[in-house]
Amino acid sequence: MFPTKARAEPRPLVFGILETEQPPLVEMRDGAVTGGLVKAIGDEIAQRTGFKPIYRLMPRNRFEGDLANGLIDLACGYSPDWLPKVDPGRFSVPLLTSRSVLVVRREDADRLRALSDLAGRRVGAILGFHYPAEVESAFIDGTWQREDAPTADSNFRKLRNRRVDAILTTDLEAEYRQGAGRSDGANAPRDGALAVLPQPVGEHQERCANAPASPLSMDALNAAVDAMRADGTLTRLRREAAHRAGS
Repeated sequence: MFPTKARAEPRPLVFGILETEQPPLVEMRDGAVTGGLVKAIGDEIAQRTGFKPIYRLMPRNRFEGDLANGLIDLACGYSPDWLPKVDPGRFSVPLLTSRSVLVVRREDADRLRALSDLAGRRVGAILGFHYPAEVESAFIDGTWQREDAPTADSNFRKLRNRRVDAILTTDLEAEYRQGAGRSDGANAPRDGALAVLPQPVGEHQERCANAPASPLSMDALNAAVDAMRADGTLTRLRREAAHRAGS
């Protein structure tokens, strides 16, 4: 008998994730990424392209530099608008379309129905985050008073405690927070406490940024994303993330 040849281990593919990300995008336990939409997408891409996914948390100020220097290979779920230092040609075809929305307390929904109703009011935003042009213009000209917080949880807590009148978030985050019959402990209002203004305030296409030194080619990455969109995987993963109960 001839000895059985050991199967080679898949090559690692290092995904970078902002350390401030939270559910439903990223779930963590003991400092390690354990779930969430970003990991689900990364796992799927790695499985389809023959790699072993590794997830590395990092601060915002290192994110683009580590991509350029090859310390991470991929960063998925981000818009080119958010990572302006990354070569636009290094972004994949779109994963999902994300819409920016404004969320208010349901008790205030009767008087805060339209964007114009927020004139002069405090609007919660994420520190260092660039919003759609119309939102940035409203902050710059003083139509809205920008109130920054480090994370989405912080913003939802400020909304609940009446420190802001509305907050900017994504449609995915709003769906997750409004999940039927669920609560995220002390950090999120309970089901029914929130209302989303009907007018979205911009949208962007989320993609994967692929480092120049990434072992995964752009062609292979785009083919995997196209296949995930065509067979409904991306829609399913987004739906599961939006309706997953908090742990």
